Amino acid sequence: MRKWVLSVVALALIALGIPLLASAGGWAGSRYDKSECTYTKETNFLLCQTTFTVETVTTEQFGIADEACPITGTRLVRRTGTFVEPWMVFDAFQGHTPHEKRRLFGQSEPLIGQEFWKDFTDTDLGCG
Repeated sequence: MRKWVLSVVALALIALGIPLLASAGGWAGSRYDKSECTYTKETNFLLCQTTFTVETVTTEQFGIADEACPITGTRLVRRTGTFVEPWMVFDAFQGHTPHEKRRLFGQSEPLIGQEFWKDFTDTDLGCG
């Protein structure tokens, strides 16, 4: 009976710990999922690549062409919302797991032209 209770308690602790491990990051604590990495055995070299987004809540003002605006031909608009910027990141590692201490090189670059707004509100400021 005592072993059964200890087994149930051990299984419960393991089950509670699994979400904590999953939230600690990706594969081996990195930002990468294992499927995003390619290992070359001959060179003991691991290359990982993924995309991520940076979301910024912001307000911007810009002009759009509007023939109804007689002097400038431009209507001013204020946009408030979340601006989303996709990024591509890659890293190379010595070994077959993406540990920071074995990182050889890497780079992050914005994916220009793929930015977009979400959950935004436009306010018409009139002719500019």
